[in-house]
Amino acid sequence: MRWLVLVAIALAARADAQGGPGWDLKVPERLELPAGSTGTLPISIAIDRGQTISKDAALILDLAPEPGVSVKRRHRLGRADAVDPDDEMPRFTVPVGTQGAGDYTIKLHLRFWLCGTRVCRPIDARRTFTVSVTAPATPPPADAGVDAAPADAARKRGR
Repeated sequence: MRWLVLVAIALAARADAQGGPGWDLKVPERLELPAGSTGTLPISIAIDRGQTISKDAALILDLAPEPGVSVKRRHRLGRADAVDPDDEMPRFTVPVGTQGAGDYTIKLHLRFWLCGTRVCRPIDARRTFTVSVTAPATPPPADAGVDAAPADAARKRGR
């Protein structure tokens, strides 16, 4: 019986990692950028009607990029770093820089308190998403598309 309780707790914790009753963490699965560029990663927290995110407790968003991508701001963000800190459903726009081509991951760890009408409960969510960096487009050679025949004809006329 004791192991059944432990399994139920593990499953409940796992469900919170992807969203749960009353809330959802919205992060794109993949962000595609050319090498050497900067893009924006949108992160938002959606809550159901009747739920609130406590403004009295901390809201902490930790970002851990692997080498090859970088977060242009701090790696730890709070409610004050949201697009609109007073919004009931905080949104973040995180500038992401890229280096060489390849697929890189950024780990996200979000902690906040979700409140109903009578009780607040801690939320601890983790996500991993991929930044797919493509090789920068190479410009065509300077003489690409130039027909050599007119230059040859002008040279022959000049003789």
